[in-house]
Amino acid sequence: MLDAQFPQIPTNAFVDLAPPSRIVGIAAFTGTSEALMAALGVALPLTPRQMIAGGTKILWAGANMWLVVGDDAEIAARIETAADQNLAAVTEQTDGRTILRVSGPHASEILAKLVPMDLDPSVFGPDATALTLAGHINVQIWREDRDFLLSCFRSFADSLAHALVEASREFV
Repeated sequence: MLDAQFPQIPTNAFVDLAPPSRIVGIAAFTGTSEALMAALGVALPLTPRQMIAGGTKILWAGANMWLVVGDDAEIAARIETAADQNLAAVTEQTDGRTILRVSGPHASEILAKLVPMDLDPSVFGPDATALTLAGHINVQIWREDRDFLLSCFRSFADSLAHALVEASREFV
C-alpha cells in the first residue's frame, strides 16, 4: 500500500471520517460472475444493494463490480484466490479512497443539499447503495443504521468534507 498522508479533512458533529477499513474493488471478468461467487462463497448483489459477509460489507458498484469494505482476513484471502483463478480484477483501494460518515438527526437534510436522490428510508432502505454525485464529486453512498457513508477518491475527500460541513452548518 502507498504510504501517503491524508489531507486535513474538516469535520464537525455531523460529519467525520469513518473508521479505517481495507477497501478492495472487484470487477468480474466476462462470464465469470457465477464462478466468482462460488470462489468467494457468497451471492454477490447484482443490483444496487449491499450485504455483509463475515463482518465485511460488499457493495454493488456497477454491472459485475463490487466494493468490499472491512477487515475480514478470510474474505480477503478468498478475494485473492478469485483473482489468482482469473475470475476478476481485484484492486486495492484503501489508500486511494476515503469514507466519510454523515450522522445525526439531520443527516438526510444535510445530504439533500448535495445528493440528487431521495434518501428517505422507504426509498433508500438499509440495504441500498448508489453511485451518485455529492455536489460535483462522484461518490458511492450507503447506510449503516441511521448514518450515511460516502466513499470518494482520496483526492476529492477534502472538498467533499468541506461541502458536507458547509451543508450541516445550519444544524450545528
